[in-house]
Amino acid sequence: MENILKTRFNDLFLDVRVAQKNILDEGKPQVNVVDAEQNKTSRQLLSVEKQALLEKDLNNKAELNLQLSVNSQLDAEVERRLLEDIQDIDHLYNKVLGIDEVMPTLLDAIGVRAATISKIEPLAGEMSWFYNDLMRLVNQPKYKRVDSKGKVILVDSLRAGLSFFGLDNLIQIVTSLSFRRWLPQITDPYPKIKVRIWEEALATALCCKQIATISKVDPNHAFCIGMLQLCGKIVITRKYFRIFEEVQREALIETETYGKHEEHKALRTTRPNGEFLNILIEKHAFNISTKLIVKMDMKRVFISQPMQELQQNLPDSELSPMALVLKQGSAYAKYRILKQHKLIDLPQAKEFVRSMKLPKGALELLKTTDIRTLQLTTSNN
Repeated sequence: MENILKTRFNDLFLDVRVAQKNILDEGKPQVNVVDAEQNKTSRQLLSVEKQALLEKDLNNKAELNLQLSVNSQLDAEVERRLLEDIQDIDHLYNKVLGIDEVMPTLLDAIGVRAATISKIEPLAGEMSWFYNDLMRLVNQPKYKRVDSKGKVILVDSLRAGLSFFGLDNLIQIVTSLSFRRWLPQITDPYPKIKVRIWEEALATALCCKQIATISKVDPNHAFCIGMLQLCGKIVITRKYFRIFEEVQREALIETETYGKHEEHKALRTTRPNGEFLNILIEKHAFNISTKLIVKMDMKRVFISQPMQELQQNLPDSELSPMALVLKQGSAYAKYRILKQHKLIDLPQAKEFVRSMKLPKGALELLKTTDIRTLQLTTSNN
């Protein structure tokens, strides 16, 4: 069941229509791509004379074999370069994601018991983008406040923005606003990838926060780890599309230079391989997330050790409470997202939720949790 649902979640990451179609195909025998296309051609050309049909099938099979060969070579070179690039954690941290140097310090400062807005404000001000993003958040219509004359009160200073939701919400705000800036932008022909990563990150963070309240661990730290554990998924996605474009461009130039017309034609029709991207994410994303979080070196937000425990694939009995919260929150978030997109039926849902071994009372709490929006209350509420 776990593998079936993982496959569906990976399909959804690329395209909800693909995920829905593949559910219908589950359990059916798999047909080789080349043979499938050849059989399709044969059915379509039954009225054509035998020799022409044979030649057509052979040509189609040769073209498909060449296309598959070109795709395979591209994938291999993309993976080789990607594996080289992800060894440099400093580069991933500073350039690929562009994590602000002050962000971990800011999160630590918020986590101190004696934290005050006046101590936090100078650190927040060092992140050049933060003021504008925070103003957009606090001035959303759903948070609007009015004065005695009914006029909307516009928040326009960093201090007022930081104070608006209160200190209890600031770890969530800093984490989520930062994370959104790291999301990949260009992922054609899979334009929904950005949405899917955010959907998973927010759902996981919110589920972890809720489970944390029952598991007696810090809910804000749980939110933080739930979201940041997907950093590696962003890294692999961004690197994959950049490297694919680079490798394809170089191969097109090479085949044109040496007159390899058939290979050149095949390369022109090659598109990024979503299934291969999912394989790369499965192999490398969580390890990268762990290394990035360790590099953040936060002293007050205790999330690096739980990440390392899960990276080592320790049994549940050896996991710390925070690591277990992340494991359970991540699984429940996936279940809710699959349910939201009608990609899981009731018996499968029951079996999957049972396998999570949620603490007593967590399921009732999670059932009523909105996983699609930040749960923030203003300091005046």
